[in-house]
Amino acid sequence: MATAEQFLDRFLAVVGDASVCAMCAIGDRLGLFRVLAERGPLTAADLARHGAVDERSAREWLHALASADFVTRDGDRFALPPEHAALLAYEESPFYLGGVARLLPALGGVLDRVVAGFRTGAGVPVEDYPAELFATMHRMAGLWLEKMLVAQWVPAVPGLADRLGRGGRVAHLASGDGRALVLLARAFPRCEFVGYDRVAANVATARSAAAAAGLADRVRFVHGDPSELDGGCVLVLALDVLHDALDLTATLRAVARAIGPDGVFLLLETDCAADPADNTGPAATLFYATSALYSVPIAQAAGGEAWGMMGLPEPVLRAACGAAGLGGVRTLAHPIPTFNTLYEIRAAEFTR
Repeated sequence: MATAEQFLDRFLAVVGDASVCAMCAIGDRLGLFRVLAERGPLTAADLARHGAVDERSAREWLHALASADFVTRDGDRFALPPEHAALLAYEESPFYLGGVARLLPALGGVLDRVVAGFRTGAGVPVEDYPAELFATMHRMAGLWLEKMLVAQWVPAVPGLADRLGRGGRVAHLASGDGRALVLLARAFPRCEFVGYDRVAANVATARSAAAAAGLADRVRFVHGDPSELDGGCVLVLALDVLHDALDLTATLRAVARAIGPDGVFLLLETDCAADPADNTGPAATLFYATSALYSVPIAQAAGGEAWGMMGLPEPVLRAACGAAGLGGVRTLAHPIPTFNTLYEIRAAEFTR
């Protein structure tokens, strides 16, 4: 009985945390965390006035977050501690993660189809996921790309910035909303860029972004799998997406052909242990759950291998690269927040 009561406490804590996630999603969508950070301490009436929301709703939202110690309470006034604001309120902060809370509510919209996929193994087509999910993923990835891609990740590879400055071809696997290639195109005007994505809506969004930036003549996007990558690439990017490859070996072989003797494969992948038993804690739980709700179902629906978000730890990645003719796998960094590892990879026969 005592053990059951302990687990009851644990279960209620988990359900309570899920409720906090929903509250954080609301706060992020409405900008309430930033209002609290910049104007707090505030009463519910103050928050409603400055945040342009309903006072009664604001009061319940504040009570929910105060009960979870996300905001502090002093009488009827509430505040967001600075260390919490760095994660929840300020998108310019390198620690900002507030938008991540919007992932689970978006994934909840396809729960019935995921449940059906559990029964059959048929998965869920990527096209069945809501636009809000992709908008959230693109927004969070975009914030990190703005801070890190040109300023940190490219310079981490010796000589890469100079090589891109001289011009060449760059490819991006699963290019999403096109943000990465737009950033690189602005920084390296002599290069040409192509992005590949299996989601038609992503391709349309990316093409619009390139056109709006005046870069459509140098940045193009292809709807489909990148198995037929053009050769002679100075750089190939795969940023937190390789685990979704339908055929990992075929994809890596295509990358090897594309980068040839002088190119670089810049890979960002989930930082995880090879033994699933060693992947514990809140971040691992989030990644496994997101994988069960998204990465595995979309791969199953497309007849893919379904590696999952935690399926490419470094030993597995190195072995897969070796089998595909890639070598010289070098760890460059663990970006902040440290959920991923950045790798520099080259063709095996050209490893330096």
